[in-house]
Amino acid sequence: MKTKLYEKFVKDKTVAYWLALAAAAVMLITDIIFIATDLGDRTFSLVTFFLVLLGVIIEVVYAVLDISFLDFLPILSCTCYGVAVGNHWNLGLATLSDVWNGVIFVGGNPQAALAFGIIFLIGTIAALVSCFMKQKKNN
Repeated sequence: MKTKLYEKFVKDKTVAYWLALAAAAVMLITDIIFIATDLGDRTFSLVTFFLVLLGVIIEVVYAVLDISFLDFLPILSCTCYGVAVGNHWNLGLATLSDVWNGVIFVGGNPQAALAFGIIFLIGTIAALVSCFMKQKKNN
């Protein structure tokens, strides 16, 4: 049992495979914290939450199924992350502009907008980098 799991999930995988899974893990943990700290202001969006969750699910499905015709799934996962990051920054920049201008107009939590935006962006960049690298070693 242990040998079969090793051969399927570890043996022929490269750094890019592990980078993609690490990015998915970071995105999932951040997404859980993101929705758990949702205070109902403009900074938080269910669209962002579900797109990140969908990207994580797609990456996990790719890792578990390991079928060659599904090699496009990491790109699809990265696309979900990218749209989620864009949506988050779209909503968060109005809150950050209040801080920059010194006038409270929109409101919201600028620290959360900045923190989640940076972490989501780092996870998206890591997933994007892994898409341009080999996921499996040649046998």
